[in-house]
Amino acid sequence: MNKYIRYIRLRYKLFLFLMVFWFLLALNFRIETIIAGAFICGIVTLGTYQVLYDDDGYLYQPIRIRTILVYVLFLFVEIYKAAFMYVFNLVAHKYEPVVFDIVLDVEDPILVGIISNSITLTPGTITIDTDTEHHIIQVMTLAEPHASADDLERPVRENFERLLKQKGDIK
Repeated sequence: MNKYIRYIRLRYKLFLFLMVFWFLLALNFRIETIIAGAFICGIVTLGTYQVLYDDDGYLYQPIRIRTILVYVLFLFVEIYKAAFMYVFNLVAHKYEPVVFDIVLDVEDPILVGIISNSITLTPGTITIDTDTEHHIIQVMTLAEPHASADDLERPVRENFERLLKQKGDIK
């Protein structure tokens, strides 16, 4: 019996943390969301055996629950602040949406896809279309009025393309 209590004790904190995170992301407390969350969090908890913990305890120095909750709350506040800042800049006409095409110097379609996804993860930018055959990405970004195409392409080339070209796909 003691073995089962230890088994549950090691896993319940991770499970509860994942459930809290699930509810923060879903912001939905319907029964199907709760069941799906419990199922997915249970699978993740069981799947992290020998990765995050083993029979002797956690394999890392655990962070206090309070610290994690404060961090997650801070993260969500920052995400919402950034979203409201973009809306404010659009309404105040400090920035405007601009669509432009960028022809990449990488030929590997996987690298084009990685760059395309990286652009979408960057705040204020989104990939509209990706042509892996011709290495062209169509991007929408928020920019100052009358920004040049070179100014818009520079962050993509410096932040994403340059790093991937260094990994061996030099044209």
